[in-house]
Amino acid sequence: MPEFFDVLHDPARLRLLRDASRPRAYPESAYDSLTRVAAQALDVPVVLVSLVDDKGQFFQGATGLLGEIAVCRATPLSHSFCKHVVMTGAVLSIEDARSHPLVFDNPTIEEMGVVGYLGFPLTTSDGHTLGSLCALTMSPRVWTPQDEATLRDLAQMVISDLELRAELSHREDSAEATDPSVLAEGLPTRGVDILDHMLEGAVALDRHWRITLANRAAARLTRVSRSIAVGQDLWTLLPMLIGTPIEQLLREAAASRRPLEAEAFLPAQARWFEIRAVPARHGLAVYFADTTERRRAIESLALREDQLRQAQKMEAIGTLAGGVAHDFNNLLTVMRANCELLMDDLTPTSPTYDELSDIRAAVARAASLTQQLLAFGRKQSIQPRHVDIATTVESLTPMLRRLIPAGIHIDTRHEPNLPTVFIDPGQVEQVAINLIVNARDAMPNGGTIGVECVSLRLTEPLTTASVTVPEGRWLELTVRDSGVGIPTEFLSRIFDPFFTTKDVGKGTGLGLSTVFGIVHKAGGMITVDSRVGSGTRVRVFFPASSEEQDAAPSLSRATGAETRTLLLV
Repeated sequence: MPEFFDVLHDPARLRLLRDASRPRAYPESAYDSLTRVAAQALDVPVVLVSLVDDKGQFFQGATGLLGEIAVCRATPLSHSFCKHVVMTGAVLSIEDARSHPLVFDNPTIEEMGVVGYLGFPLTTSDGHTLGSLCALTMSPRVWTPQDEATLRDLAQMVISDLELRAELSHREDSAEATDPSVLAEGLPTRGVDILDHMLEGAVALDRHWRITLANRAAARLTRVSRSIAVGQDLWTLLPMLIGTPIEQLLREAAASRRPLEAEAFLPAQARWFEIRAVPARHGLAVYFADTTERRRAIESLALREDQLRQAQKMEAIGTLAGGVAHDFNNLLTVMRANCELLMDDLTPTSPTYDELSDIRAAVARAASLTQQLLAFGRKQSIQPRHVDIATTVESLTPMLRRLIPAGIHIDTRHEPNLPTVFIDPGQVEQVAINLIVNARDAMPNGGTIGVECVSLRLTEPLTTASVTVPEGRWLELTVRDSGVGIPTEFLSRIFDPFFTTKDVGKGTGLGLSTVFGIVHKAGGMITVDSRVGSGTRVRVFFPASSEEQDAAPSLSRATGAETRTLLLV
């Protein structure tokens, strides 16, 4: 067996590795898709297609990486578990890296929290191990033969793809066309077989835009069988490409005779594709991969990060506000008590009675503000139970109508047999009152406030403008108005404490902040969409209870009870 150092520095291996991983030669998203499939199959957080050279390892495909390493997708050899797979050419199974003699001192254990590792060698047909398809866990893992078999099957796909890439790169260096049809001519059986193992679509076009070859992935992505596609004019077969950036890319690559690549949206399929067009001797070689799910995952991750930052900001400000409110409430208690004592000695006709009444009213308003601060800081005592949201909102209607001017109509509509929500009833009332009062203030010239409760059973996530509601059963409370609307530049700040779009003196800026805190605490989500001049809609999603609403205890007279008389003196 060669020395380990010689294996890593073997010139033939490094040359093959360079050809197989030539930067930006072909779409890489397919490798990321493969690692996601592997992570799901093995139930692990991280899977990597790791290629190892003489200086470090770089990740041709990855899922589950976080932080800086997710951006650079590379580490030095000192941090590599996979180098041991390359040096031995064998599967490496590690239950607990912290006590394994090969890797117990590897910095990755502390920096990334890696504990379990299973790596399968990516060994080409000529015996060169280029890297490893590996799975990582953050806790000890006993790897089973089934785990190894799963990784082996997926690794074979990666190996076939790497060999094809190396072959095409070699032909490019030899001034031959990087065209799947050329590969098929040079390797009449194995070449076509390798093309069919590629994870991205590959199509060869002649100079007249006729399709001369297509692999299995191309047929799947275009939804056209190869028997129909080969020999057809591209624009006749796929007219939805005409007038799109994809057509522009292909024609420009053919005219300029230089490789071009881009990511483009195809409206006909409502999908995103990563496209690379490579001029060839016979025309054009086109490689493409569906990147829709990757884009959705990136957008969803960014959205969740924004939501987390907002929640953390609200939590910090809430803690501060709650503490201040407690101290302020104590001062108000002293002021209110002394005011009441002074007024007890006066009659309404006394000279200072009106001034003291004004002081008492101001103290009451300040006390109301501290209650909002306490609610925002969630320092009030709450008693959650299974609550019928619709019934609770309906019970508030008589009181709310007294707060609503005659020119504003409240329209309530609720589905029957709604699920309950586990929440404090007082907090439900606070959410409803704040939202309805906000709607009222947005309609100085009158209008309609719509209040609606519906049940949602989501079989897939529901994406709104600002939140993604996971699948499951939800109770949606919607409050909409026909008022002035909210400018777009303010929508990202409406949940910030003390931010208000109302005139000075007409709002505390705590209403929606309080609502956000209550909803978040209950495990729910809230989103607002609005257009200036067209009104605002607030949607609150509460997780539905798995149990029925607590039944109220019935009061009935006990049979056979002895009757007695209680005398009060």
